[in-house]
Amino acid sequence: MKLFKDQKLANIYILFFVIFYLAWTVTELIIRTPLESSLNPVVFQLVFDGVIKNLLWTVPALMLIKKCNADLYLPTPEMFRNSVSWKEVLPVFVFEIVFCIVSALTHGGTFQPEKLPECVAYLFVGITEEFVFRGFLLNAVLHDDNKYQAIALNAVLFLSIHFPIWIVYGNFVNYFAGFGFVTILILSVFFSWSFLEFKNIWI
Repeated sequence: MKLFKDQKLANIYILFFVIFYLAWTVTELIIRTPLESSLNPVVFQLVFDGVIKNLLWTVPALMLIKKCNADLYLPTPEMFRNSVSWKEVLPVFVFEIVFCIVSALTHGGTFQPEKLPECVAYLFVGITEEFVFRGFLLNAVLHDDNKYQAIALNAVLFLSIHFPIWIVYGNFVNYFAGFGFVTILILSVFFSWSFLEFKNIWI
């Protein structure tokens, strides 16, 4: 089954992901640790997730969404403006918030209230990640007869972008041995389904 509508879009897609992945890997492996050790946690979150991550993730993704708009499954005006019934999406939103808070506060199997700043970061970082992974990477390969393949590819790419941070914190093997990686795959499928179901990147 053909994933891309044309070769030009395939080339842009592959080139973007390779450059993006390399840039993010360098950022995680080389920049994160010295920055994290020299700043207090709140400032670090603001600088790393608010500034650096937006420059490396959101800005290029939005530029590509604009450039490739005609070839996307869901073009920009619709992707950002499609109206939804908030009663319909409220359970999804509540699930995502509860999942993020429980994950942050119980990381490592124990209750850790000091992780509360991470909860806030998760909620905002998600917007950045969705522009890249659903807004562009999923949206560029989707068409009516390949939805399952596109969602599967997106889940693998979404999983792989977590590898550098797992290496930094020394838990790469643990995430695979303990099947923690499955959570990332499930979340990616869930977010992709939400994007397809509601046809709105904000959801």
